[in-house]
Amino acid sequence: MQVLKFGGSSVANAENIQKVLAIVRKASSKDQTIVVVSALGGVTDQLLQIGALAAAGNEAFKEDIKLLEQKHLDTVRTLLPIQAQSATLSWVKQQLNELENLCDGIFLLGELSPRIKDRVASYGELLSSYIIAATANAHQLSIKWVDSRKLIITNAQYGNAAVLFDKTNHAIQSYLKENNASVYLAPGFIAADEKGYTTTLGRGGSDYTGAIY
Repeated sequence: MQVLKFGGSSVANAENIQKVLAIVRKASSKDQTIVVVSALGGVTDQLLQIGALAAAGNEAFKEDIKLLEQKHLDTVRTLLPIQAQSATLSWVKQQLNELENLCDGIFLLGELSPRIKDRVASYGELLSSYIIAATANAHQLSIKWVDSRKLIITNAQYGNAAVLFDKTNHAIQSYLKENNASVYLAPGFIAADEKGYTTTLGRGGSDYTGAIY
């Protein structure tokens, strides 16, 4: 088993993502592989800004969400063959609708708690990893997408959660044994506490995610 981790600059645009997949294709021919990716370049900062605007009662957050949505939809349209786009475009729109609903709540309350801030920040890695996995599968590189929140279990210290390694190691080992794929692709940075609430591992946490796997 080998783990490859790609940061925000490696997945900053469609051209770089294609280079990442070429590396994964070559590496995975030698051994079973887990690929961990960050959000598209700059997206985590955009998400945190969106949350802050909503909490401050500034409706500009809605326009920023639209820009974020367009960025990801454009990435899908650039990377995937047209006949393979619809399911991924639909999934991306669903995630951005969820984000907007979440931010509407933040806007109404005028409050951004650490727990909700982690949830807002999580969308970057979820979107990038799902899009990259869909791209790989559309180009005959079989990859199983896995949501790290199902496997990495932490305490409830939102923003910089501590991993509960006994539970996490058991969850990862059980998942790998049950699925036995040759390549897995997982979002970095995000995890979940024992109640299932989204947590994050601190800025730069995608490197840590790779180490955990």
